Amino acid sequence: MVKITAFIPVFEDKLNHLKKSLKKELEVAKSDRRKDVIKSQVKEAKHLQKLVNSVEKKCPHCGGKI
Repeated sequence: MVKITAFIPVFEDKLNHLKKSLKKELEVAKSDRRKDVIKSQVKEAKHLQKLVNSVEKKCPHCGGKI
């Protein structure tokens, strides 16, 4: 399966945004946290992290690893 690597920076940016929002949510008092939101964000962050890690970064000119 060929993966298009052009969108990887977009996914990395979204992953960073998710991590920041999770940290913000975890700073809230435990009784005020929204567990359903945290669970969905963690699930999405894991999926994005797995996707980003699975793609090898290659040079667009020669195809070698960067």
